Amino acid sequence: MRAVPDQPDTWGSLRQDLRESWHRSAAYLGDPGVALAPVELPDEDLSELRRTHPLRQVLPVFEQLLIRPASEAGLIVAIGDAEGRLLWVDGDQGALRRAEASAFQPGARWSEQAIGTSAPGIALATGRGSQVHQDEHFAFSAHQFSCSAAPIRNPHTGSVVGIVDLTGDEKAVATHSLPLIYAAISAAEAELKVLTADSGLPQLITLGTLRPLLGRSAARERLSLRHAEIMTLLAWHGQLSDQGGLTSAELAELLFGEPGHEVTLRAEVVRLRRMLRSAPASSGGTDLLSKPYRLDRPIEVDAVLVHQALIAGERDFALDLYGGALLPASEAPGVAELRRQLSVELREAMLADGTPEQLWRYLQLSEAAEDEEAVYTALRVLPADSPQRSSLVARATVMQPPCD
Repeated sequence: MRAVPDQPDTWGSLRQDLRESWHRSAAYLGDPGVALAPVELPDEDLSELRRTHPLRQVLPVFEQLLIRPASEAGLIVAIGDAEGRLLWVDGDQGALRRAEASAFQPGARWSEQAIGTSAPGIALATGRGSQVHQDEHFAFSAHQFSCSAAPIRNPHTGSVVGIVDLTGDEKAVATHSLPLIYAAISAAEAELKVLTADSGLPQLITLGTLRPLLGRSAARERLSLRHAEIMTLLAWHGQLSDQGGLTSAELAELLFGEPGHEVTLRAEVVRLRRMLRSAPASSGGTDLLSKPYRLDRPIEVDAVLVHQALIAGERDFALDLYGGALLPASEAPGVAELRRQLSVELREAMLADGTPEQLWRYLQLSEAAEDEEAVYTALRVLPADSPQRSSLVARATVMQPPCD
C-alpha cells in the first residue's frame, strides 16, 4: 500500500520516523497538494543573517568536503539555521534551477511547520539525521527531489545551530550520503570549537587543526604551516615576554632547531609579509616588522588565550578554546616546546582543580586517551550516579596490564 497524505489509514506503510513526521505535518499544513515552502527572507535580511550566522565561519569546510563532491554528482547542498531557513544553497546548476520550482532556495523555510516532512524538517524536529525519498515528502511540491540532512551543533553548548542537507535524485539518499554529511559536520564542528569570538582583532587559529587560519569571522585566510609557525612564535614571544620581538637568529633557531638558517628565514618572512599586505581583510592590516622580527599590532592567538585563561583559573574557557594540540603537524622545535608547555599546563590545571565536568571534557581530547592518572582522578571526583562512570571504568580496565 502506498502512503497518501490525505488518507491517514495508508500511513502504516511508512517507517516510524516518517509516520511521526506526517502526523506532525498534518497538524501544520491545511492542504499538502498546494503547500509550498515560504520564502521568508528578503535579500537584505538574508544577507545580514548570512553575515552574522556562526556557520559562515565554516563554509570553506563544507565547500571542500560536501559542496564540491555533491556538485560533481549532480546534487545540491543546503545549509540552514536552527529555524529551518535556508541560508546557502549551492551545487549542480541544473539541480539548483529545478529546486527553485519547489522553493528550495536561499531565504525559504524548510521546517516541518512550514512545508511538512522533509529531511531538514525531521532533522530539526528530532535532532537526528534523516533521509526522505521523493514521494515520502508530505507536500506534493517536494516530490521531485530526495534528500538527506542532519543537524549541526554548537560544540560548546550542544545546541542546534543549523542543518546541513543534500538534495537531488536518488544519489542524495544513497547509503553513503548521511555518512558524508556527518563527516562534513564533524569537521565543521571541530573548526567551530577552535574559533574564538570575534573581538575585532585578527585571530590566528592554531589548536587542533591542520588548517591554520588567520582573520576575522567574516574573512579568514588559510596559512601555510611555516607561516603559521612564524606568526605563532612572534605573537607568543611578543605578547608573553618583554622581548618585544625576536632576532633573525633567535627566530631561525626556534624554527629549524639550529643556527645558520637566517637566509631561508628571510625568504619565508618576505612571502609572509607579502601575504599579509595583499589580504588586508583577513589580516586586519597586520604587518611584519624587522630588526627585531615582530608583528606591528596585537592579534589574538587561540593558544595564547588558552595559556592566559589557565593562569587566570578560567578552566572552562580554556577547554572551550582548546580543540587539540598546537599546530599538530609542526616539527619546528620552538612550536613543539610551546605545544608541550600548553598541553602540560592544561593537564595540570585539570588534575589539580578540575571539576567532574571539566575532567570529563578533558578526557575527550585525543592527547588524554591514555592518561591513566586523569581517568582515576575523574573517577574519584565523579558522583556515584554519574552516567560517565561506566565509560571511565571501562577505560581504566583496558589500561590495566594483563595479570601474569
